[in-house]
This record gives sequence, structure tokens and C-alpha cells, in this order.
Amino acid sequence: MHNTFRRRMAFVLFASIVIWVFLWYSHDLVNKLNQSNKKDCETIAWLWAGVQYPFSIIGDEAGIMSCTVCGYPHERVDLSVERSLLLCPICSDSTVFIHTARLLPAEREEVINFTRRLFGDLVNRLDFPTIFADLDNNPQIADGEVVDGFPRERIHELRKRMDLLAEQNEPIPIIAKGDTIGHLFYGTSILDAEMRLIPFVELGLLLLIAAVVFMFLRSEISRDKDLSWVGFARETAHQISTPLSSLMGWIELLKDDPELSGNPELEEALIHMDADVNRLNSIAQRYGQMGRRPRLKPISIEKTVSEVVDYFNARKGLLGTGVTLEIEQSADEHIINGNSVLLGWVLENLIKNAVSSCASCLEGGKIIVSCEFTHLGATEIEIRVSDQGRGIPYSDQGRIFQPGFTTRKGGWGLGLSLARRIVEEYHNGSIRLLSSTPDVGTVFSILLPLKGGDDQ
Repeated sequence: MHNTFRRRMAFVLFASIVIWVFLWYSHDLVNKLNQSNKKDCETIAWLWAGVQYPFSIIGDEAGIMSCTVCGYPHERVDLSVERSLLLCPICSDSTVFIHTARLLPAEREEVINFTRRLFGDLVNRLDFPTIFADLDNNPQIADGEVVDGFPRERIHELRKRMDLLAEQNEPIPIIAKGDTIGHLFYGTSILDAEMRLIPFVELGLLLLIAAVVFMFLRSEISRDKDLSWVGFARETAHQISTPLSSLMGWIELLKDDPELSGNPELEEALIHMDADVNRLNSIAQRYGQMGRRPRLKPISIEKTVSEVVDYFNARKGLLGTGVTLEIEQSADEHIINGNSVLLGWVLENLIKNAVSSCASCLEGGKIIVSCEFTHLGATEIEIRVSDQGRGIPYSDQGRIFQPGFTTRKGGWGLGLSLARRIVEEYHNGSIRLLSSTPDVGTVFSILLPLKGGDDQ
């Protein structure tokens, strides 16, 4: 089992390394994609910003000088001159140049409208917000829409959005003819925001997978421990069954001895020997049934409780000095579907713990086993084991049903763990610690479904 545990831990360590490498690679990839996405956004933003005010040349009223012969354009030097004689490189002669506009008003308006409409469509296709503002931070264009005519409240909201966008990305200055005429505020795309969450989502999923694997390995280790104890219990039952069978045979031979009838002391001793051997045989049967689903049949719970209590009271040496054991139950019988051998073992375990707790007190103590059916119409019957012993420390009360936990020297810590399994898994009941106060006492409760209640 030790080697198996090592192999599992090596697997967990290897899986953890692979998971963290994958997480690091995924996180690095997301960062690279975010940077690439940001560059793309900035490129589009710069492109859009660059055409918001590129129309000064198109709309320049100064115009140009054109050759009246061939139409060759020449830059206009003196704005006050409407007509001039200049050398035309095409005509290879001095010709008359006259002032003309770069574009006709209709042509200029068409170019401006087409360009603005083209980039308005481009901005509308973006998945991140954009706001163009002048030097006084007055919004001019928001998400491709001119803000002229917007109500004051909406303009105020746009200014708040500008502050938020400035926190996400540094505003891009818009420069025309060497002068900054405004700034472009832009935010983060929806895809970029979602990609930033990917590492955290992956981490959560990996932690969830790790928790599931951990719980699986923990259950496997617990199962291995349970199987080892089951194997030990079955082997013990097998080993003691042979001498027990021999003892039972010798007792039967002694019963047939004619000299026995004349010796009352020997008869009494033989009766007790027979009862103890039968007791040992029932114990062997219990250990032999460990790990197997027991066969349940209708039994009287009052009878099962009485047999266990009577067994202890008939052997005062099991109780110890100053310890008394009493039973409180009605004369009525209540039938459950159960296994009397295993339920008897559960009660014995609780009574032995109570005896040990009372025996550690100077004056001993009283143990009461009660079997009550208190609620009319209820489908369960309750068995309580109460003692006046030293109690269970508060710090240990949450661990008493854990396998291997014990407060007694030399104890195995399996009694209450197996008792819970027998009651809850095999009999569909429940066992719990009702109360325990140091130096006052302890109360355990067992609830079992009645036949005709939960079985129907």
C-alpha cells in the first residue's frame, strides 16, 4: 500500500506540473493576443483619427494657378494675384495662368461626405468604443456618430465615458498640419475583456479538477485501508473458527457425561462455558461478515437490545467496579429489517465505551440503554446509550467517527467508524453523538427505520 501511495503521489505531482505549465503557456498566449489586439485597435484608431481633419487641403480657398493652354497646375504663391504670366513646362513657353479651385464645391462636398461616411461605417464595425474630442475635451464624434444636436445629459455621460476610456488606454492625439486639434479616446474590445478572463476560468477549472482528483485518491486510499481491515477481520474469523468448533464439540461431550448430573457446580460452569463459546462464535461471525452486504430479516429490536444488556449484566467482570447497566424499554415489540448479530455488535461497542468512560471515574457511574418509540405515527425507533462517565473533550467530538481516531491507549479507533457503517449503510439508519459534557456524561442515539415504514 505504501508503494501504491507513492505512485499516486508521483502522478499527482506530475499532473500538477503539467497543469501549471499549461496555465503559464495559456496566460502568456492570452497576453500576446491582447497586445496584438491592442496594436490593431490603435492602428484603426490612428487611421480614423488621421482623416477626421484631412480636408484643409481639399477645402483650401487659395486654390491653384492653372495654365490656360494645357491646364498644368501650379502652386499659387501670391494670393492677391488672380492672373499671371508664368513659364509652363508642358507648353515650354510663357503662358497665362489663372486662379482655379482645387475642387469644385460640389466635388469637394462629395469627397468629404464619402470619406466621412466610409470611416463612419468603419468605426461602427469596431467592437470597442471611440470618442473624438477637441482640445477642450468637448466630445465631437462618439462611436462614429456626430454629437451635434445631442442633449446636454448625453454629452455629460460622454464626458464620464471619456474618463473611463482614458483609464483603459492613453488617448491618441489628432494632429493636422503639425498642430494638435483634439484627442481620440478608445476603450477595450469585448473580445479583449473576455480573453483576460480565460486564465482565471482555466485556473478555476483546474482547481476543480484537482479537487475531484484529490477526493478520488482520498477515497481510494480510504477504500484500501478499509479493505485491509476487512481482510484482517475475515482472516481472524477464519483462524478462530477451527478451535471454536473443537471447543463446541468438547462441550457437547461433557454434557453427555453421566457424572455431570451429580456435580451442580460443574453443570453451572458448563452452562457459562457454552454461553461464552457461543458468544465467541457470534463474534467470529461478525468479523466474517465484514465487507459483505448482510442479509436483513425482520427482528425485534427490543429483544436484540435485551440480549446485549443481559449478557453484560450476567458477567459483572465486564462492567467493572461501581458501574451499573440498566435497560429502559416498553413491553411492546417493534420489528425492523436488520441483522441482529451486527446490531448487537454496535450496541456492545457503545456499551464498552460507556463502561470504559465510567470506570475511569472514582465512583463509577450508571449506564442506561433505552429503546423508545415516542412519536405517534413515526417510522423510526430510537435507541439511546447514556452514561455518567468522564465525557468526550469538546475538541474531539467532531472526530470520533473518523477511522483510526481513538482516545484510549492501545485502541484501534475502528469501533465507532464500523458502527456508523453498520447502522447507516446496512440498516439505512443514523447514529450520532447527541451530547457529551466532560465529567458529566455522554449520550449516543441510534435511529432505525421500522418495518412497514421506510421499507414499504
